[in-house]
Order: sequence, then C-alpha cells, then structure tokens
Amino acid sequence: MKFLIFLILAVTSVSGQYYHNENFDFSAIPKFWHIVDVLSENREPSESEWNELFNSPGYKVLTREEFSKDFFKKNFSLAFKPALKNELKKKLRTNNRESYYLHYYLKVKDNRKQLEYQLNKLKRRSLNKEALDLTLRYLPMNYVSDFPPVAFVIFENNGRGSSPIVVDLQATLEWDFISFLAHEFHHFYRNKLSKLNFNTVTGADKPLVEAMIKIEAEGIADRVDKKKWFNSAYWESSPYAVEFKREVNRTPQLLTKINGLLEMYADNEAARKKIGKEILSSIPQKGHPTGYFMATLIEEKLGRNELVKCVGNPFKFFIAYNNAAKLGGGRYPKFSPKVLRFLSGLESRFISN
Repeated sequence: MKFLIFLILAVTSVSGQYYHNENFDFSAIPKFWHIVDVLSENREPSESEWNELFNSPGYKVLTREEFSKDFFKKNFSLAFKPALKNELKKKLRTNNRESYYLHYYLKVKDNRKQLEYQLNKLKRRSLNKEALDLTLRYLPMNYVSDFPPVAFVIFENNGRGSSPIVVDLQATLEWDFISFLAHEFHHFYRNKLSKLNFNTVTGADKPLVEAMIKIEAEGIADRVDKKKWFNSAYWESSPYAVEFKREVNRTPQLLTKINGLLEMYADNEAARKKIGKEILSSIPQKGHPTGYFMATLIEEKLGRNELVKCVGNPFKFFIAYNNAAKLGGGRYPKFSPKVLRFLSGLESRFISN
C-alpha cells in the first residue's frame, strides 16, 4: 500500500510538471538580448553585465567545458556592434568556423521577434511529456520522478547533452526539437541507471571502455530519434544526417576491424592502452553510427526488451549484438570467441551488481 501511494504521488508530481516545463531555464535569453541592445548602441557591456550572462546555467556549462568567455565577447561584439561593421564584413567573407558563428548570430538578431514568440511557445507546450514518451520506450522504467534540467541559450545551431542539457533557442526552430530532447533525456536517465563507474576503470583500459560506452550510450539513444532518418527524404537535406547514414553503412567493415584489434588487446596486455586509443579514434561521430547499427540489429533480431536490458552496460551491449548477428544468416560480422570471453571478463571486473 505504501508503495502504491508513493507511485501515485510520483506520477502525479511528474504529470503536474508536464504542462509547465519547470525543468526549463530561459534566464539566459533576456540577458543575451540585453547584451545585444548594449552593443547595438556602440557601447561596451560592463563586466557585471557579461557576468550576468555567463553565470546563467547554460552559458556556465558552455564556458566551463568548451567555449571561452572571450569567444562570446568577441563574436557577439563583431555581430552586433555597428562600429565594427567593416571588420565584420571582412570576417564574413572568409569561409571558416568564425564566419559560421558570425552568420549565425546575425540570423539570430534578424529573427528576434520570431525567437521571442518561440520562447513563449516553449514555455506553454508540454514538451516534457512528448519527449519522455519517446525516451521511455528505450529505458527499463515506466515512469520517472524528475526531469533533466534544460537551459536555453544562443551559441550555435546545436545542443549539448551536459547537465543541464544546453539547447540553442534558434536551433529549436530548425530541428525536430522533441526528438533531440528525447535523445538527451535518454542520456540523463541512462547515466543514472549505469552500473559502470568509469572512475574504477584502470588506466590501460580507459580508452577501450570509453569507446564502448560511447557506442552503447549513443547507439541506444539514437534509436529514440534517428530511425526516421532512413525513410524520410527530409533528412537528405541535412549534411550531418547524410554522413551519419553513410557511416552506418560502413559499420560492418569497422566491426571486423575492431574484432581484430580486440583480439590483439586480449593477447597483449602491455599494448592495451595503445590499442584502446586506436579503437576509440576509429569510431566515427563519437560512436553514434556504430552504436546505431549495433542497436538496430539487436532490436530487430532479439527485440526491444533485450536492447533495453543493455542500457548502461556496454559489455552486455556488445555481447547482445553478437547474439543478434548470429541470427543474421552470415550477413553481419561477429566477434570471435576469444573476444567474447574477454568482454565477459571486463563485465565481471567493471559492472557492479
């Protein structure tokens, strides 16, 4: 009875959040527009005004893990300060990464009214429920009691699966946003469920285990949002999606290569770190297409329940793929018995029960 009451309360609590998106943080957006307005008047934002922006949850993550504060100061100034228009024109003529960001920030400025409308729509729409419905299909749970924090900013036409999840507001106009959010939600819950503590992995094994984690985590999460890429002409217009599908089709050759490297890894303890780095560097797009190929075969041959059992356990994921490949009539590469024994040993060492 106590459990039933807890369950009802948990579901009620979550249901209440569905319609308010209480886990969404929009605090960076008005601070961003304030910086734009100050620069547009040919004034320099004060240090405290910049700090207001950088102390918001989304920019705090970005400037801690990837971008410098000077990057945003420099490029926002170039994009929005009229006194720098001649320098801006020169930069825009170059075909490099800096030019990409400047073009993007100019688009954001032109879309201000549309972005303000989009922000209000995101506040009202029950995005958590829509994303969660997709995510839970690939998790070993039927409900959750909390949602991942999501911070909206302006930085590039992308997002980051950090904590908080960082989402570019302009990008929400251009993506299939619900699918993206569902993918990142999957990472959030998967990390909570994982029985592998990466801190316990020894130095020599770290590169290999990192590669396997990327393949498992991205592969299963990609089943949440990328299945439609293979039967929709719309995604042919996305360079990333085109490259993703190309790499998925190359995965059989890559898995054959990885099997050979894993055999050497099992036999040569002294060279494990080097071989692990080679495996890590060989997987394209941080493991997405490789993992997607493997996860798809597991789901198609063994069923979604078997795939879900692999969430948070990369060793089980590789072994499940091999079981699925056995049912493929010789069309899919398999791992050797030596490799499978070695992976089972790694699972015993690093996965807690």
